[in-house]
Amino acid sequence: MEVKNKRGFHPFRNLSLKWSFVLYVVLCVIAILLVSIPLSGFFSQLQDDIRLYYENLYRDEIAKQAYLVSDDGVIQGEKIWVYMEDIRNRFSERDSKLYDLYGILSILVVPITSVIGVIATGVIFYLMKLKRPLLILDSASGRIAAGDLNFKVEYDSHNEFGRLVASFETMRESLYETNREMWQMMEARRRLNSAFAHDLRTPLTVLRGYCDFLLKYVPQGKISDEMALSTLQTIDVYLKRLEGYTEVMSSLQKLEEIELFPEEMSFESLCHELKNMAIMLASKKKIDFHSDGYGMIYVDLRAVFQAYENLLSNAIRYAESEIKINCAVEGDIFSITVEDDGPGFLPEALKRATEPYFRIEKDISDGMHFGIGLYICRLMCEKHGGSLIIENANGGKVTAKFSVKQSK
Repeated sequence: MEVKNKRGFHPFRNLSLKWSFVLYVVLCVIAILLVSIPLSGFFSQLQDDIRLYYENLYRDEIAKQAYLVSDDGVIQGEKIWVYMEDIRNRFSERDSKLYDLYGILSILVVPITSVIGVIATGVIFYLMKLKRPLLILDSASGRIAAGDLNFKVEYDSHNEFGRLVASFETMRESLYETNREMWQMMEARRRLNSAFAHDLRTPLTVLRGYCDFLLKYVPQGKISDEMALSTLQTIDVYLKRLEGYTEVMSSLQKLEEIELFPEEMSFESLCHELKNMAIMLASKKKIDFHSDGYGMIYVDLRAVFQAYENLLSNAIRYAESEIKINCAVEGDIFSITVEDDGPGFLPEALKRATEPYFRIEKDISDGMHFGIGLYICRLMCEKHGGSLIIENANGGKVTAKFSVKQSK
């Protein structure tokens, strides 16, 4: 789900808030001038209309009290009529009030329109530039506070709010990834504990049955020495399985918590060690080892060797006669591919083989294999920034990839 604002094209959308504010102020001043000057002139004109009306109405009476003034007698075209009476004295009460009102309005129209213009500019600036991004950020912060991170924050502008929303989205993505990784770790641990508890149930049930059997019949002397010895041997087998489970669980928890410390070494020397390890571990199988690459790489040998040993162990168990190994380095990726000529992976195994404690029927019948080899391989690869790929070729084929920094 997205929290976003997408609207049509707006020429000023990407302006910074500072210049947007300046633009709005300039437009506000222009609007005030365009409104206040005509209004002031309009009210002044209304005053003039009232005065002219009464001057025309009482022209004859007023003229009797007027006289002509000139500098040197009567000068044609240059004269001033001076009226001895104030024309406002002849205004009606209503027109007198209107005349005063129009005069006041002609003076106050500028400050009044200025105040209205400033308020209107502030409201418009808020609605156009502030309201939507603030609502987007408020909604996003509320959802984050509620623990909901499955959404996206977007705002289609490159001004300060656009950058703020982008930073907010970066923070949300970081929180989402962190929470997702934590959830995955918790889910993996839950599945691990569930599988561990499930596998413990059978040996514990068997041990309880044999203990009850011995407690019931040994005191009565109804069990021969041979039967007692056989029962104890069976109990010993299941106790070893329990010890193996406990050791595996402890080692898995340690592997999940380890930190990797890559060291620089040559690709050629690493391949040499991997080849010798394969020859020693798979002495009864034919080993076909190839390498492709050169130069110095940074790897954590413990992680690489642990993953490699588990790949070899699986290949040795299922191979008919031959195991193919190919090591390669390409860019920042170092890969180890191990193939065997065995039956390959079952369809379910291709999907779930890297899950902890996943086992096929053959593994279940063999009580000392717990189904964690490929899980350890995947864990080591992912900790090293890589991945584990499982597939079928002529048999089983597994590729472990590790992210490395290669020096040229």
